Parts: sequence; C-alpha cells; structure tokens
Amino acid sequence: MPTAAPDARVKVLYIGGTGRTGSTLLESIVGQFDGVFNGGELAFLWRYGLAARGRCSCGEPIVDCPTWQKILDAAYGGADQIDAAEMVRLRKRFHSVHLPLLVSPGLGHRMLDRCQPFPDRVEELYRAIHETTGTSVIVDGSKEPHYSYILRSLPSLDLYFLHLVRDPRAIAYSWRKKHTERGIGDGALMERRGCLKMAAYFDVSNSAAELMWKPTAGRYLRLRYEDFVADPVRAVRDIGEFVGERFDLEQLLVNDEVSLMPTHGAWGNPNRFDRGPARIRLDAAWVNGLPAWRRRAATAMTWPLMLRYGYPLSYAGARAELAGRRSHATVGG
Repeated sequence: MPTAAPDARVKVLYIGGTGRTGSTLLESIVGQFDGVFNGGELAFLWRYGLAARGRCSCGEPIVDCPTWQKILDAAYGGADQIDAAEMVRLRKRFHSVHLPLLVSPGLGHRMLDRCQPFPDRVEELYRAIHETTGTSVIVDGSKEPHYSYILRSLPSLDLYFLHLVRDPRAIAYSWRKKHTERGIGDGALMERRGCLKMAAYFDVSNSAAELMWKPTAGRYLRLRYEDFVADPVRAVRDIGEFVGERFDLEQLLVNDEVSLMPTHGAWGNPNRFDRGPARIRLDAAWVNGLPAWRRRAATAMTWPLMLRYGYPLSYAGARAELAGRRSHATVGG
C-alpha cells in the first residue's frame, strides 16, 4: 500500500453524538471500502487499548497487532515509548463536564492548552495512521463532542462530523442490557446507565454536537440510525459524498448481506469483532422490551430533541413508524 504524502492533510470522518446509536456497525461497513481505515473509538486507545492491553477489532491485542505496531512505531517509536496512563490523565483535563466552557472560544483555547501535550500526541497518532496505512480517510467513532473539539484544533486534520442520532427510548433500552466486553479481560461487562443519566447524556452531547458543528459549512451531516438501516445504500453513499469519496455499498452486497472483513478499531461495542455476512436490520427491541415508565421518563427528559430529530413522542406513533420502516428496508429488515 503506498505511503501518503507527508504534507497531506489527514481526512477524518468523525462519528459523533451519543453511545448505543449503531455507530459500530456503521464504522465497520464504511471501513470495508478501499482507502478507509476504521480506527473505532480512537479516543479510548490510551485507556483501553494500551493501559488495559485491550484487543484490536482484528482480534489481536493492540500492542501485538502488526498494523498498530507500525502505527505506534511511526508515531512514538513504539508502544512502550508513550505513557498511556499520562495520556488518560491529560485527557481528563478536557472532558464532557467542560462542554459549557466551549461557548467561549477563549476558554476553549485555554482548555486545550491545559491538556497539553495530549493534543500534540494525538496529532502524531493520526498522522502515523495516515502515513503507515496509506488510506485516504480515517473513521473515528469516538462520538464525544469535546474530543472532536480537540481534533478540530489540529492543523493537519481535515475533519468531517457525522452526527448519528437514534430514538432515545431505543438508547435507554440498549444501556439497560447486559453486554459482555470481549475487548478486555474475561467476563467484563460494558457500562450500564439508567434513564436519568442516559437522558442527560443524550441532551448535552447532541446539543453540543449541533452547536459546535452545524454552523461549519460542509463539515456537518446528521443521520438518523433508523434512516440508515431503512436505506443503507443511500445513507452510505451520502456519507461518501460528504467526505468527498465514493462509497458504493451495492458493490459490497451479496444476497442483501455485507461480508465484514477485520478492521483495526481500537475500541467500541463488542460487535466490532463480528466477521462474515452481516444483514443490516432495524433493531426495534425497545418497543416491547422497555417498560412503560422508562419509555415515558426517556420521552419526558428528551422530547425537545426528539421533535427536532423527527421522532414521534407517542408510543403508538413510534410503533407505527418503526413498522413502516421495517416493511420498506432496502437491506435486511
């Protein structure tokens, strides 16, 4: 694979918003195209991939993955030459609790200075990914708006923000389920969140994503998870056009399935390890699985954004919309 020109800007497709929106599946699919490197949730490389010796989505520990070894050698002279614990500590100096400060550009710049040299080390990482893999687009599914603020400040990155949203009642249902985290240790469980924490996360992160990125012409695209699974060919094509690439999902489809080959995501949902034929289906389990009081609580705490994103507030309306989308899905369903 050819080495990218050293003076080229690094094109990054950043998938932002909240967790449990189906971003891992989308990252894996986009990562199948030539010229795309799916890095997964790169913001967590330091905490989980290096400090906790987590596994790359190819199945190997990050430190043993040949692709990541080349990247870390190019960026830092090897994994043992970067202090992962220090990177985690510095990153906490610019976290979600600091989002209100970003209203002021001056305070935002001070926050960036406060977490140095973290931004500089991150820039070296993305540059090394670009140069060692020769890919034209890096997919970063970190989702956190404040982390995208750091990336946007780096002059060598050419950043595009894909705002992925989902019905918050579906997100609430997903956060309640028990998921085994296959990336670290044996039997570790993924974080679970109740309705109150989920709703606060949903409201703050999605509002911040819009405030930070929607005013930037040509750098912001919003996509609903439900629209993606209803017509994935169109959604993926639109994403390609957004970043100036051609992503033709139909070329990857066989009998309405996408054959997923290993990528090199640093972190993310456990389905990042999935291989082989994958059918893109609408996951509407929340309709019957989320208790009524939780549905009402999630709706009460997120309704302004639900209306903004076109989600019916009533249970009957949501059921009808999902039923219609299942019957008109392009792939799977």
